[in-house]
Amino acid sequence: MSLKTKVKAGNITNLSDARYCAGMGVDWLGFPADSIDPKTFAEITGWVTGPQFVLELGTGSIPDSLADYVVDIIQVNYQQLQKSILSKHQLIVALSLTDWNDAKAELIKNKDRIQHVLVLNLTGDKNRDENMLSEIASQAEVLISLEGCPYSLHEILDFPIAGINIAGNSELKPGLKDYTELAEVLEQLESE
Repeated sequence: MSLKTKVKAGNITNLSDARYCAGMGVDWLGFPADSIDPKTFAEITGWVTGPQFVLELGTGSIPDSLADYVVDIIQVNYQQLQKSILSKHQLIVALSLTDWNDAKAELIKNKDRIQHVLVLNLTGDKNRDENMLSEIASQAEVLISLEGCPYSLHEILDFPIAGINIAGNSELKPGLKDYTELAEVLEQLESE
């Protein structure tokens, strides 16, 4: 399956979401370190092929078990870039668009390790957002989080971005899952 843009499915905490998103052709599966332990992570990823695996670090401290996660990329916020434990990893850096000016120098300094910048919040001012996204895109490929985004998917795809970030959610019970939100976005992105 081919999608019109790159897609990171984040907040994956169950096998159902992981398999569904992988089957739909997403590029990355993101697993929140504060919600999924290394054993569960290994169990889920053992059943999935195709996407790269991303460990999503929260805003708190970096877990001691970081080495127990076999991942391709680590997602951090820009304040975590200076942590030496992350110096050998490829990164996705998550930030709010309003943090760009504060984060810019640190991002440029670490440009060789940063695969993508994940923009979490847009302002809703289309001209301002597009100008700031263009500036970020001149330094790194940009992904936009759809959570709380003030634009339609078609408007987002017109921005200077490499892709989007969608979020998984909890299972109703093991094996019982509502895919409505994920399916709505992924089906719109299917190439004809």
